[in-house]
Amino acid sequence: MNKIISFIVAAYNCDKYLFKCLDSFLNEQALEKIEVIVVNDGSSDKTEEIALDYQRRYPEVFSVITQENKGHGGALNTGFKAANAKFLKPIDADDWVVKENLPAFVKVLERCESDVVLTHHHTIDMATGQTLKWRSYPPAFYKEYTLDEIMDSWKSFDRSLTFHGICYRTDFYRQNALPLSEHIFYEDHEFAAIPCCLAKSVTPFDMFIYQYRVGDLDQSVSDQNQLRRLSHTEAVLMRLIDEQKIVGDFKESSGQKRYYEQKAQGLLLSYFTTAALVDNDKKRGRLNAMRLMNIFRDKMPGAAAIAESQFKIFMYLNKLHISKKTYKKILSLRIYNKLRHNHDFN
Repeated sequence: MNKIISFIVAAYNCDKYLFKCLDSFLNEQALEKIEVIVVNDGSSDKTEEIALDYQRRYPEVFSVITQENKGHGGALNTGFKAANAKFLKPIDADDWVVKENLPAFVKVLERCESDVVLTHHHTIDMATGQTLKWRSYPPAFYKEYTLDEIMDSWKSFDRSLTFHGICYRTDFYRQNALPLSEHIFYEDHEFAAIPCCLAKSVTPFDMFIYQYRVGDLDQSVSDQNQLRRLSHTEAVLMRLIDEQKIVGDFKESSGQKRYYEQKAQGLLLSYFTTAALVDNDKKRGRLNAMRLMNIFRDKMPGAAAIAESQFKIFMYLNKLHISKKTYKKILSLRIYNKLRHNHDFN
């Protein structure tokens, strides 16, 4: 039977999480329609052993590819090349899927021909147990939208237009994607920007699929790791600048170009947050943020224009020595929006 979706599991030294991840695919009603490709990216623990055991027990579902370490992006590139199903979706080995939703997910994917499918996801804080819902709010679910329509109603879709929410039709991905950067972190932003910016049709599904584990200090998204790997974020941003030619022939007002610039500025704001608010050397952080903003003003002015007002706020908060923790508290205050819209932060 033809497979409907390939889940690509990038796995590196994750033996303490992998059981939970792979068990989450074991819904008997969906097994015939899914494949799970585990890419063992040069692990030195029991990752490969665990994955091979699932392959032995469920050979029609699980397959294992072992390679020398290429980083998260390199592991996903390998998995995407091996995918055999109609759609593909990456799942990190320390995350998992909502098992009970897999049959319904497969069923709607069978009938769907969109370039991109969006689903909701949860974040689960492993330190506090808090679960948050990240979902889209389109005018209608299970309906195709163009990027023009999506960009005209960005806040209705943006929370699902991420690594955790995007599912690509496999042939569309292979025709339009670029290989993800290897041996660096945060290349998932490349996955969400390219090839999604070229999609002609996007369909949001009203269901939760991805379960994203957060709250671990060892994770790449922790504040200190983001600071330590600030150069990785900058490398991805510079690649987005270099690859913007992918939307170069589209009009400035097109959904394709607006989407690409919106995704670039989203990562740019993440860089500003870390440089300006997390770095204890406030001057160094401010200078790094200013340097990168000037590059974007020159090389991708559309993204810089979207980020401009927020950039000024970060510079203002940096000079006041406001931390990221305090900034998050400010975001919850009503006065913040008034300051953001009425105050000149030069």
